[in-house]
Amino acid sequence: MKQYLARLGLAGMTPVKRNFVVLMLLQLSTYAVPLLTLPWLTRMLSPEGYGRLSFALAFTTYFVTFTNFGFYLTATPQISVHRHDRAKRSHIFWTTLYAQLLIAATGFIVLSALTLVFDHLAHERTLLLIGYGMVFGAALLPTWYFQGIEDMRVMGLLVFAGRALSCPAMFLLVRHPSDLYWAMGVNSAVPAASGIALFVYLYRRRELDFLPPSLAEVFSALKDGARVFMATAITEFYASSNTVVLALICGNVAAGYFAAGDKLIRAAAALLTPLKSAAYPHISFLMRNAREDAFTFLRKMLTIQGCIVLTISLTIFFGAPTIVHILYGPQFVPTINVLRWMAFVPFMAGMTDVFGVQTMLPLGMKVQFSRVLIASGLFNFSLLALLTTWFGADGAAATVLATETAIVLAMVYTLSQQDISLFRRPRAPLEQPH
Repeated sequence: MKQYLARLGLAGMTPVKRNFVVLMLLQLSTYAVPLLTLPWLTRMLSPEGYGRLSFALAFTTYFVTFTNFGFYLTATPQISVHRHDRAKRSHIFWTTLYAQLLIAATGFIVLSALTLVFDHLAHERTLLLIGYGMVFGAALLPTWYFQGIEDMRVMGLLVFAGRALSCPAMFLLVRHPSDLYWAMGVNSAVPAASGIALFVYLYRRRELDFLPPSLAEVFSALKDGARVFMATAITEFYASSNTVVLALICGNVAAGYFAAGDKLIRAAAALLTPLKSAAYPHISFLMRNAREDAFTFLRKMLTIQGCIVLTISLTIFFGAPTIVHILYGPQFVPTINVLRWMAFVPFMAGMTDVFGVQTMLPLGMKVQFSRVLIASGLFNFSLLALLTTWFGADGAAATVLATETAIVLAMVYTLSQQDISLFRRPRAPLEQPH
């Protein structure tokens, strides 16, 4: 494995650069595979079938979000700080893992109950239960651990391989609208198989000691992540709810039009996730040990990331007709307007990451961060029902843009109230975060 990584040129890189490269490959697999299979799925399943698949995936995302519970923001810096302490690192790992498995098991019971109560969910029961494999897969993927030790190489390669194999599987198994369940099965199998493979790797490496936590320690981990979870989860919830609410109000066809555009926008917004994920533990470390270096790093990140996401947004806005023609076909012409409404969402999402996750959280501004995102989520929900009823898929797309813009403005304002700006150097030393 080491020789293979050396041939790839990863062995001699700094942790941040190495993780950026690996995470970029991982992120490419996350969105390249769906984009490669998207033209096939939209044509094989039709807007109606693709809308059903999108609804089920969006609803399952609620449980994936609960299972992740914001541990990538709470457990990651803890692992990073204690990366050289084997006992402490092992304790954090098993406590976090047990917490995620507890949430996943509870969620399965809740989902099963919901499909017995609500007619729409009962109609999609089989699809939803097949898709729940993604939730257990999320619980078994300790991304937060590998980010914390700043070594994403093995995890990235394993997950990349799984996602790459899912592409030919989708082409072979989905050939008719009735193959909708196979499409969901492939989506479900990738994270589950990747999680199992990673545990085999960790076991063979003897990298961790088995230190099962007490129930009190598991609940303590949940309590520690609850505040950040409430803030980050609501953004995930409103992102998924756009498709769910649209399907419930306007039907699966409208949901299919919106979901087709939303998938591309999410892929575009996530292109820089490797940079964000690799930078977060690095900035957290610098903010505690070399604060001026942290702000210098953030200013460079703002400039580079801002230019990249702005270019992406402009490309989507002007290229929407061509994109829809190539990816979705003539049945999805209404998706052109959806894409144009959402074209600048990647730019806003990039700014949100710099001002929020990369600046506010390392500075200890968790309360303010939570308030901004919770308020924006409530704003999204209130606007979504109104605009969706009036304008269908276009209304849902406009809601996403309005919400993302509001988040950026609120975060910039919150930082300015603390006399913190990434456009100039701080006038006075900031108080050490606790």
